[in-house]
Amino acid sequence: MSVPGFYSLVLEDADSLSAAWLPFLEPGGLFVATRRDHFPGEEVVLLLQLPDGEKRSVAGSIAWISAEDLSGQPPGAGVALDGEEGQALAETIRRIVREAPSPAEALLARF
Repeated sequence: MSVPGFYSLVLEDADSLSAAWLPFLEPGGLFVATRRDHFPGEEVVLLLQLPDGEKRSVAGSIAWISAEDLSGQPPGAGVALDGEEGQALAETIRRIVREAPSPAEALLARF
């Protein structure tokens, strides 16, 4: 049995959370920028700070891996959230993303 990898993500606002959110994974997932070698199905632990300052720890598994490419996107992995904690976190993230102002609304709020 191997020790899972750990990742710490500070998602300071709804925009950074939305950028990392992977709604197509079940029950949801997060993108983690990394150059570490992983394999699909590998277990990892995410240590998160959500935009409201809440801190959570959740188990996940590597769903896909992206290498560094010419598009300028960072290499990383899609992490599917696991278990009851993962389901609860996915629901919280969906709520935060849904309630966040659109980019236009956020821009207009500055004036």
